[in-house]
Amino acid sequence: MRVRSLAACARAARALGLDPGARLRDEELSVAFKYALADALGDAEDDGECALDALCAEWDWSTAVDAGDARQALAHSAPFRRRLIELARDARMSEPLAPELCITTRAVSGQHLRQLLSGAHNHAVVCAAPTLFTHELYPLVVDAFSADSAALGRAHFNVLGVHVDWIDDDNCARRAIFFDLDRQRFVEAPLETPLPIDSAHFLCMGSDEQALHRAWSARLQVPQVNPWDGAQLADDKAATTAAWNRCGLEVPATRFLSVDDGASARAFIEQHARAVAKPNDASEGRDVAYVDSTGDWMAYAGERTSGAGALLQARRDGVFFRDGQEGPVRTLALRINVGTCAGPRADSHYAQLGAHDRAPASRGRGGRIASVATLRDRLFYRCDDAWQPIELDCAFWRETAERAERAAALFADLLLVGIDLVVDVAAGRPCAVLLEANPRPAGLCHAQRMGDGKAGVSETLWNGLRARVA
Repeated sequence: MRVRSLAACARAARALGLDPGARLRDEELSVAFKYALADALGDAEDDGECALDALCAEWDWSTAVDAGDARQALAHSAPFRRRLIELARDARMSEPLAPELCITTRAVSGQHLRQLLSGAHNHAVVCAAPTLFTHELYPLVVDAFSADSAALGRAHFNVLGVHVDWIDDDNCARRAIFFDLDRQRFVEAPLETPLPIDSAHFLCMGSDEQALHRAWSARLQVPQVNPWDGAQLADDKAATTAAWNRCGLEVPATRFLSVDDGASARAFIEQHARAVAKPNDASEGRDVAYVDSTGDWMAYAGERTSGAGALLQARRDGVFFRDGQEGPVRTLALRINVGTCAGPRADSHYAQLGAHDRAPASRGRGGRIASVATLRDRLFYRCDDAWQPIELDCAFWRETAERAERAAALFADLLLVGIDLVVDVAAGRPCAVLLEANPRPAGLCHAQRMGDGKAGVSETLWNGLRARVA
């Protein structure tokens, strides 16, 4: 076990920017535990408890300095052990796209917290599903600091990650994830004095995201980036599509059907040939299927709850991604993150690629997120039974940004909204077609600013929130 301990500690030291061979302190050991546990878990589906017990029994504690608290927590603290398992699974799932997260069991005093958090306003990014949460939190931290520095010359927002289970009956955070600017790492710690929440942003709310969003938005009576009153329209795909259509924006032909309405489904599919079926209120590509025949619809409808409805939309994704001549053809969608302070502004974007041409372009359905730069020389459309190359030029992006801004204007109460579009071809030119809006846009660590291509989500968001809370 000494070899495993040394290897995990060396990896943690590198990730934390420490000198090679540095002995880890108490909170830093959580990073080494995470890497050792990730290796021990392998592809096993167990809950990780047995592997943690083995770590505790066999760990070489000479690799650490001041490790008493970490040692006790590894052996006896159920919350600490649970978080290690979650982080170890994160490490196996994805490459690190944010600074390391150190977990400490020592309660942080109010005085120490004031030294770490230089802002005057505590902004909680509230989550219920912590998987890869720091990947969403980190770009918000960076954007907030940048926007504050440009506007005020100093930090205003303390951007904190707060799980719903960490909020007490007075709606204060008794535990939080915060960014240590000096050491360039995240720290998760219990707080000696619960911290008041001055504003909130709901992200990573899990499979029951709408119900949780609604409940916590009502409970936290503070300014919110995405209050439920504004979010519920975006969560209703049929209502959003109809509203965009009334505004003269291009959307796919759409019909909301009962699963028992086979006649209407047949007429729609015969009219549009290529169609997609989806729930009206799901996200991340959940339960989306391509239907090219009445039989496809009946199979899809048979899997739905009796009496429940679904959307049928004409497929408008005429442009596909292909990595080389022999690579698989993949579906393509675009995400534009729009800030709405003082009028909508398309701030950042990324591309989503499907696993193949019959899979939705969604990470939740086996796809992946890619930078817009990745698309160059890899986009094609079918013309006369042959694949023809096509490029998304400056005019396309200018038109698409304007279209996303007009679409986001429907959600004036949301300070940040993710607009999803697909790319079709008209008269040999690419054109973006609106699909849906997301009031809890994720994938933020992949977002790049539309102006210069640098990493970032939306400084407009923070300028808008600062004005809203003033």
